[in-house]
Amino acid sequence: ELTTKALAEALGTFFLALNIGMCSGDLAPFAVGGTLMIMVYAFGHISGGHFNPAVTLAVYLRGKLGDATNAAYYALAQFAGAFAGAFVSNILSDEPGYPAPAADAGALKALLAEAIYTFALCSVVLNVTTTKNQEGNSFFGLAIGATLTCSALAAAGISGGAFNPAVGTGLPLAAAADFSSVWIYWAGPLLGGAAAGAAFKLMGSE
Repeated sequence: ELTTKALAEALGTFFLALNIGMCSGDLAPFAVGGTLMIMVYAFGHISGGHFNPAVTLAVYLRGKLGDATNAAYYALAQFAGAFAGAFVSNILSDEPGYPAPAADAGALKALLAEAIYTFALCSVVLNVTTTKNQEGNSFFGLAIGATLTCSALAAAGISGGAFNPAVGTGLPLAAAADFSSVWIYWAGPLLGGAAAGAAFKLMGSE
């Protein structure tokens, strides 16, 4: 069962990373948010539809993922899917996209943007997919995808808008881009995910 869940996570993250690499321009956030929405609807019933180590961390801290081994399997699958999607985008596109902080943003501003908007994404995931009050709703994928779209529209011009350590690592690696800012896509999203898990438990949302 864990293998099946890991495969679902890898596939969903593959398409998410692929489309981030393939899309550019003002409409890119809508394509990326739409991709996440579709993948959540497609695979959410199997794995929960995380496709993001920060989301997995939040769900784990919330107590809905079992032990740390499950979380590690999810994260490994997500990184594998992101790397595969990134390399395919590099093959298909002459100029594959990848997240990168704005030149005038500075590391602290980019880090803060990644943490805040990952917090928003993880909070939405926790509240629409893991609570009894929202159990069985049909809008969970739309809510999650729309959150990513809005977050990317707001913050992509500051941090690059990854909100996802797997995507923020795989795409620059495949494009042989400057790797000096990748730590922002680990530290910011993981801080945001951990904060979302803690805030959920503090609020006692069920």
